[in-house]
Amino acid sequence: MRHPARSVVFTATLLAAALFGGRAAAAPESPQPPDTTPTESPGPKRGEIVQTDTLGMNVVSWNLDTHKTTTVANQAGLSEFVGAHWFFADRWRAGMNFQFTELLSVPPPGSDRFSTFALLPQVGWHFYDPFFAAVVFTFAPRTRSGADLDMGLQAVVGAGLKLADGVRLTLAAEVPYNFYIARTIGITPLAGLSIGL
Repeated sequence: MRHPARSVVFTATLLAAALFGGRAAAAPESPQPPDTTPTESPGPKRGEIVQTDTLGMNVVSWNLDTHKTTTVANQAGLSEFVGAHWFFADRWRAGMNFQFTELLSVPPPGSDRFSTFALLPQVGWHFYDPFFAAVVFTFAPRTRSGADLDMGLQAVVGAGLKLADGVRLTLAAEVPYNFYIARTIGITPLAGLSIGL
């Protein structure tokens, strides 16, 4: 036979456990503090270095002094741009390209197909991944298939489409403005690869 005092104690223990257990289960969870970890912004980061290989062709140009228009039907030259660029800040880069242009059309009498060599220092801004813009200075000691110095400025707008880690396909449009020999402005589509080093 069970002792009455033990039954009372046992019953009270069960009631207390049910009461406080139910309160604990019904108690709402304390709110978690918001995650303040800064998210990493897309785009190139400070300290990155990329090597670029690009092809381009000036499809049309206008001579602002003679009011003459030249297209690929008159003269076609394929340009290769090889360079390296260093990101001195997030999204901002400084670099240098070397331009080599070979005529695809028949060169003028007494000229060879190697028509242009130029140095192209530049500053670029990757303003909204994958898009970028750049300002380029042209210093060309060789133009028109001879030792004819020309200088100018270029504006470039394009996009770098990711192919793999550190590798991007670049597509861009360039507007070159030369002013040393004659005032000319043109349009050059560009396509190439950018490879992280």
